[in-house]
Amino acid sequence: MCLSGNYSAFSRLFYFFSNLDLRVQDYVQTINSPCLLKIMIIITYLGSPWVFVILSALTSSYLWFRGKKLETIFLNVTLFSTWGIMEGLKHLFKCGRPAGQALTMARGYSFPSGHAMLSLAFYGFLAALLLKYGGRGNKQAWLGAVALYILVLLIGLSRIYLNVHYLSDVMAGCLFGILILILSLKAMKLVQNRL
Repeated sequence: MCLSGNYSAFSRLFYFFSNLDLRVQDYVQTINSPCLLKIMIIITYLGSPWVFVILSALTSSYLWFRGKKLETIFLNVTLFSTWGIMEGLKHLFKCGRPAGQALTMARGYSFPSGHAMLSLAFYGFLAALLLKYGGRGNKQAWLGAVALYILVLLIGLSRIYLNVHYLSDVMAGCLFGILILILSLKAMKLVQNRL
C-alpha cells in the first residue's frame, strides 16, 4: 500500500490495510509453484491493455452489426474513460510497487491496479449486456455473467500473486472500476430512455 508521511483521521484504516497488504504478500509467497505461476501469467494477460483493445474491437464490431450502436459507443466510452481515470489516479497517488521480485512485467505506479479497474469495468459491462439481452431467466446468460465476474476476481488475484500489486491496489481498482461501470450503465439507460 502507498505510504503517506502525514497522520490523518484515516491513519488507523491506512495502517490496517498496510498490515493486511504485507500479510497477504507473505502468505502468497508460501504458495508459490511453477504450475500456478504459469496459470497466473495466462490469467493476468486477460487483463492486459492490448487484450482489451482487441476484445473491444471484436465486441464492438459484433454489437454494431447487431444494431446495438448505443451499446457499442458506451462499451468503448466505459473502457477508455476507465483507462484515462486509472492513469490519472496512478499519477495522483504515485505509489510504488511491492518490494521483491515481480513475476511479470509491470510499468508505472501501483495504486490503483489498472488490471483490476479495467477488468471490472470492461468485463462487467459485457456481463450487464449478457443479462440484459440474454434475459434474466436465461441460465446461459447468468452463467456467462458469473464467469466474467470470476475472471475479474482471478485477474485481481493474479496481480497479487505475481507480486506487482498489493491487495489494497486491487481492492481500490475494483472499487473505482465498479463506480465507473455503474455510472456508465446508468448513463446508457438514461440515453436509451430519451431516444
